[in-house]
Amino acid sequence: MTPRWQRAALMPSWIRWLPCAFVYLTVIPQPPPFRRSAWSGRVPWDESAWCDPGSVDDWVDRARRRHAGRDAEHAELHAREHYAWMVRVRATRIELFAQMCQRRDLPVPHTVGELLCCLTGLGLFELTDDADDPWVLPRLDRDPLDVLPLSPQERELEGRAQRDDQAVLVAIAIRRLAQRTRRRWRRRVVTTSLHTLATSAGVSPEQARRSLVDLGDIAKLGVETGHAEGGLCLTVPWPDFRLRFPFTELPAPEHAI
Repeated sequence: MTPRWQRAALMPSWIRWLPCAFVYLTVIPQPPPFRRSAWSGRVPWDESAWCDPGSVDDWVDRARRRHAGRDAEHAELHAREHYAWMVRVRATRIELFAQMCQRRDLPVPHTVGELLCCLTGLGLFELTDDADDPWVLPRLDRDPLDVLPLSPQERELEGRAQRDDQAVLVAIAIRRLAQRTRRRWRRRVVTTSLHTLATSAGVSPEQARRSLVDLGDIAKLGVETGHAEGGLCLTVPWPDFRLRFPFTELPAPEHAI
């Protein structure tokens, strides 16, 4: 019988913490638990847990091909700066995740197969003792604050980062709604409800309300309460807002624009 595949329930903030290859482990047969063998042919167990940014020369070549003349020199400079920034953020993430593993006395994973063992040790998966083909139960919906061995200062920083995550998720939902509205010069108006917006973003209504305040501060998003109870009228600066939040889901920091 061919299994039906779905995305595992996921706390979005794990995207900031886990190696990029963890996304392979978020696509699971329905319903869990399931045998590890169900992933055979789908999960590249021997591949690197962290994605490879490639060579800076490749980045420069692609940038120059998209531009000509003097613009090519500017494009090359931008590509080199972007590459250096991405590599620096990636290295910081690798170091932080290694620290979390070491605090839990877990081997630092280098491959996708090792990553599954590591995430099991952290409590994000449950595996039975059947070594040949264990049953797998994802627990990726757990909060990093409840899982990671964080210091008090790190917990405070994580709480702030999660608030930022929620604002980005709400912004993505607003951008999707704005793209369906009538085109206007430099702005678009979205009419929705707090509950609808929260559901689309995958956050609670209170988190959505707070995110709208945060987005008003960082993206000049004007928010007015509509006439209907619980209604919202959102004025979105366009296309700046679209360019700032082009993602389909919360991106890993080194892949954010």
